Amino acid sequence: MLKKRAATVRNASLVSTISQAVDPQGVIQRVTDRTLELIRAAQGVMVGLADADGITYVCGAGSQMAFLGTRVDLAGSLSGLAVRSGEVQLSNNTSADPRVDGVACRRLSVVSLVCIPLARGDETIGVLAVNATWPNAFSDRDVEVLTRLGNFVSVAVGSAFDLFQVCADLLDFSQSLDASGETTNRFVMSVLHPESVERIDCARRIERIMDDPSALTIAFQPIVDLSTDSIFGYEALARFDVFPYRPPDVCFREAHEHHLGIELELLAITRALAQLPNLPEDALLTINAGPEVVMSREFIDGLLDVPHRRVVLELTEHTLFDDYPALIASLQELRLLGIRLAIDDTGNGYSSLSHILKLAPDFIKLDRDLVTGIDVDPVRRVLAECLVMFANDTGATIIAEGVETRDELSVLRDLGIHYAQGYLLGRPAPFGMVAAGIAPASLRTP
Repeated sequence: MLKKRAATVRNASLVSTISQAVDPQGVIQRVTDRTLELIRAAQGVMVGLADADGITYVCGAGSQMAFLGTRVDLAGSLSGLAVRSGEVQLSNNTSADPRVDGVACRRLSVVSLVCIPLARGDETIGVLAVNATWPNAFSDRDVEVLTRLGNFVSVAVGSAFDLFQVCADLLDFSQSLDASGETTNRFVMSVLHPESVERIDCARRIERIMDDPSALTIAFQPIVDLSTDSIFGYEALARFDVFPYRPPDVCFREAHEHHLGIELELLAITRALAQLPNLPEDALLTINAGPEVVMSREFIDGLLDVPHRRVVLELTEHTLFDDYPALIASLQELRLLGIRLAIDDTGNGYSSLSHILKLAPDFIKLDRDLVTGIDVDPVRRVLAECLVMFANDTGATIIAEGVETRDELSVLRDLGIHYAQGYLLGRPAPFGMVAAGIAPASLRTP
């Protein structure tokens, strides 16, 4: 047993040594970076690895860095054609080229595209894709230079495959390989660009959420009228059943990083609004949406047939935003319908205060960081008092979030805050509990 363990440690050390000596990731990254300098017209460069069904882009430079993890089919894409044919493919205008994946090209803003097959012996294992945002960007000389670079990249990628085989032999990984080569590709991707593995896993995780109805559910947290101890409304909160677990804010942020954020937010909003007719008739429903979603036509159209006076739009922010004229125009359209506006996370950062000043919300939600400990922190109390005075002067209504103790609640009442939510007043609950009329623990008669 000790000999076997010693051999494992020795082999692992040898693998580490080999990995440091052969650095395909560094080579590929330097090649992609250098390509932008050599090919003046190039705006984005990506290296993709091929498997039985498609190509996954795992390394890149320039404008395409944001799209690492993108996957295209072998059939119906120019990259796939380069892999299948083993020949260089050039499209001078992807908008009029039936060989390309038009949807992917539009999403990646690719108009001119050169795809260089990457070979390992007689097998084509991937593609070097170089693009620009205008037609006829690349000359014959550009294609010649890229072809030479492709040969160099092929050697580097091939070395990664060879490195994997050495590692597999040393650590007896042979049982981990499946017929599709997924394990091999994953290893190679982790060598070429370690960050890409997480990005690809993340993209797949978001896509599973979008495709699996059970992966996204809505919980409803009560908002309480402190003057009557009755339920004023509910905030709809997305909950995700994913592995490994990610908090909702992380899931939304990752979705935006992979250009699926708007779709994911719209999905959560649609499911929340579907329950509105089943909630108590006098209860409001607050839905969370970022500025990009609010400005989308799909969002506005989805609100046309709901009881508008019962809906409060709670503006959140998963990405930086400063296009206030466009946002104000969209909000004006919604407000004419009767939908009211709330600003989330007030007291936690500059952006929420900027939203308040520029958007004149109907509700101002005090962030839990401001509410937590307000009973023992005079600074928090003074700041909350100033926001209450501001709301009173501007006609807005304060809702305090994150109330967890009775002492915090007492201070909020003393400050003249009429509405609040938090674990003390009721935890987020599935729709079934809300529909059954199960009251939050704090509102039940002892």
